[in-house]
Amino acid sequence: MIPAVLAALVKIKAPKIEVTLLEWLGHDDVVVRAAAASGLGEVKPAGGDRALVEAFHAAARDEAYGARTALLDALLKYGPEVARATLREALADRDWAVRVHAAARLAPIESTIDPAAAIRPAPTNRPPSFYESPDLVSPTVSPHVYIDTERGTIEIEMAVIDAPLTCLNFMALARKGFFAGSEWRRVVPNFVAQDGDPRGDGEGGPGYTIRDEINQRPYLRGTMGMALEWADTGGSQFFLAHAPQPHLDGRDTVFGQVVAGLDVLDRIQPWDKITRVRVWDGKSMSGR
Repeated sequence: MIPAVLAALVKIKAPKIEVTLLEWLGHDDVVVRAAAASGLGEVKPAGGDRALVEAFHAAARDEAYGARTALLDALLKYGPEVARATLREALADRDWAVRVHAAARLAPIESTIDPAAAIRPAPTNRPPSFYESPDLVSPTVSPHVYIDTERGTIEIEMAVIDAPLTCLNFMALARKGFFAGSEWRRVVPNFVAQDGDPRGDGEGGPGYTIRDEINQRPYLRGTMGMALEWADTGGSQFFLAHAPQPHLDGRDTVFGQVVAGLDVLDRIQPWDKITRVRVWDGKSMSGR
């Protein structure tokens, strides 16, 4: 509720709102800090830019990217020259999603460097040997995942050829029980049912982001896609399409297809829960 309250106070120009925003800029929760930063960008109190820079440096400890990108946007509201140094600094952020965000905002105002080139090489927490794994480069089976819900089980064939990294990420999260108890927070008839957010407010994730794997698979009824905020911001939030969604083709990573349980998908209601996700890798079943 706090981010919504802060946004409302900014909108009505509440008395001493800048004091309130500066107080919440130090909150432990990344989404609250992001909301406070956005508010400061709108109000632009004297000295707020210095507080935003300090908060950006403090946010380096965050696993999630949301506060850092919100702080960059708020700084930019103070003017390009005020934000330039911090945007340049963000080009080397440990999270690729922050680098992409900073490069997009720096490109129109920077003439001495090429932001798109400056953000490379892309950071990764995987050793080089990972990319030589047989499961990644030459899978022998198409793994299936079983999403057990309060209304039944949805069986999905994973698209390990077209989106190998996304599939391996999802299956790794499932095996350690990441999705157990998470709620279908977004269910839109004739569009999608979305889950995978441990916070339940649309802002949650696994604490890291993965790169997009855009492929030629179309969004059909039962297609599984990775939810994004912008390019390369996927992690754990996924959706299942109720019906064909051609406007998503080539935009969001497709990494699976429902092969059984479409009737269960149709019965999913907002805030229903996933009880567990199981993974069949051709040899054994795992997950909790």
